[in-house]
Amino acid sequence: MLQSLATSLVDTALNQWILNTYWLWPILEISHFVGLTLLFGGLLIVDLRLAGLFKDFDPRATHGLIPLVLLGFGINLITGILFFVGDPMRYTVNIGFQLKMILILIAGMNALVHYWKVHPNVHEWAEGGESPWPAKTVGLISLASWTGVLLLGRLIPYVGTG
Repeated sequence: MLQSLATSLVDTALNQWILNTYWLWPILEISHFVGLTLLFGGLLIVDLRLAGLFKDFDPRATHGLIPLVLLGFGINLITGILFFVGDPMRYTVNIGFQLKMILILIAGMNALVHYWKVHPNVHEWAEGGESPWPAKTVGLISLASWTGVLLLGRLIPYVGTG
């Protein structure tokens, strides 16, 4: 399925524009890094508070970082899609990319659990209080999956295929 998508993207106008515009790939890299900074930087604070650390931080205040996290995710989604379109045959067979996509799916499902089960109760938490176990679980899964996404993304140029 991914291979047929990659084949259909090769030689499209967007693929050719990405490949033939010499300044575009570096701008995408920089934008991806800025998005990653917003995404991971905000999530680090939110998830560590969920996991039970930073108890002095008001849980409602840490959740105020979520719009920045979503902005970072949006930037990375757009630039990531453009990376994929720019070199689809390389990415589809790269084990680092494949594992990264699996971890992003896990992180996304975990974010849905956060939205449905944890976020509605954040206003009831006492400042300086202990996080409930569902929040701790969601925070730790988020930290683990996004750290894996970060590491695997960095390894894509080096891990090869198959």
